[in-house]
Amino acid sequence: MSSTDLQQVKKHLLEAGLEVYRTREAEIQVAERVRLHIMDSGIRVRMQEGLRVVFTARSQRSDYPSVGADALFQRVRGTVGEQALARGYAEEDAQTVEVKDPMDDARVLDTWHEITYAKTADDVSTVVDEVRWALEIDKYVAP
Repeated sequence: MSSTDLQQVKKHLLEAGLEVYRTREAEIQVAERVRLHIMDSGIRVRMQEGLRVVFTARSQRSDYPSVGADALFQRVRGTVGEQALARGYAEEDAQTVEVKDPMDDARVLDTWHEITYAKTADDVSTVVDEVRWALEIDKYVAP
């Protein structure tokens, strides 16, 4: 899709009252307000290979220090994943991410077990609906 198409999708998101965090080539990152002054961006609208809504859900090792990686991925699949699959999303990726100390790259602060879900959208109104849904669900699996 062209950059014009990307700008049109961004325009529709903004007109729907959604906040855009960043736009990159073929991708719009939707802002998720953690607090008034803190934003995250785990929801994306991707425009390569069609129009898709993508979001990432996670569990954190610090919340479950004695639980293995497989069980932490299963926690995500068993909560967020069930909701996503029921809505037509598919699991796209699963990865373990080390969160490092910004002052000391050798120090690992936490380990996240992330699963990315994706759904193809037929049109921009479907994108808006799916982004709103993704904003409403809890993507962080806590104890």
